[in-house]
Amino acid sequence: MLRPLGLAFLFSVFVAGCAGAPPPAKPLMSPLSEAKDFGYSERSVGGDQVEVTYLAPTRRVSLDRDKRAADIARVRELAEDLALWRAAQVAMTRKAAAFRVLSRRSDANLELREQIDGYRHFPYHLHRRSRFNRHGIYGGYPYDPFLKVERVARVQIQARVTIALLKRKRRRGIDPKATAARISRKYPGALSAPAK
Repeated sequence: MLRPLGLAFLFSVFVAGCAGAPPPAKPLMSPLSEAKDFGYSERSVGGDQVEVTYLAPTRRVSLDRDKRAADIARVRELAEDLALWRAAQVAMTRKAAAFRVLSRRSDANLELREQIDGYRHFPYHLHRRSRFNRHGIYGGYPYDPFLKVERVARVQIQARVTIALLKRKRRRGIDPKATAARISRKYPGALSAPAK
C-alpha cells in the first residue's frame, strides 16, 4: 500500500518540477515579443519605409575602460548587423527588389554596480547575519569579514535602422538576399542556437 503512494508522490514531484522549469532559451534572431529580453521588432513609418529595431542581449563587459570600449563595440556591431539582417528579411517578405538605408542609430545602456556575494566559503549554519549580531562573533566588529564585494559592468545595445523598400534594383540599393546571406554566415547559429 505504501509503495504505490510513494510512487504517486514521486511522480507528482517530478511533474511539478517540469512545470516550473524555465522555457528554453531563444536564438538571437527572435522576435522581441517572444524572447522578451532581446530580439527584433519592426513598424511601418509611412509609404514603403520600415523602421527595424534590434535589442541585443545584455552582455557582461570589462571593468577596464579601454577593454570595456572594445567589448561595447563588439555588442554594438552585433546589434547593428542583426537589425540590418532583419531589414533584409522584411524586404524579402514584402517582395522588394532592393532597399535603401535612410538612417541608423544605436544606443548603449551601460550598468555599473557592485554586487555583494557573502559567505561563499563559510559554513551553512553561520550564514545568517543575525547570528553574527546576536552572539557578538568577532568581538562585535561593525564589518562582516566574509562579505565579498564584486564590481560588475553590463551593457545592452539597441540598434535602429530605417529603410526604404525599392521595387527595382538601383545603384544605391542594397540586395536583401545577398545581405541576409552575408550576415547569416557571420552569425551561423543566430537562427537556431540559443543565445548566450
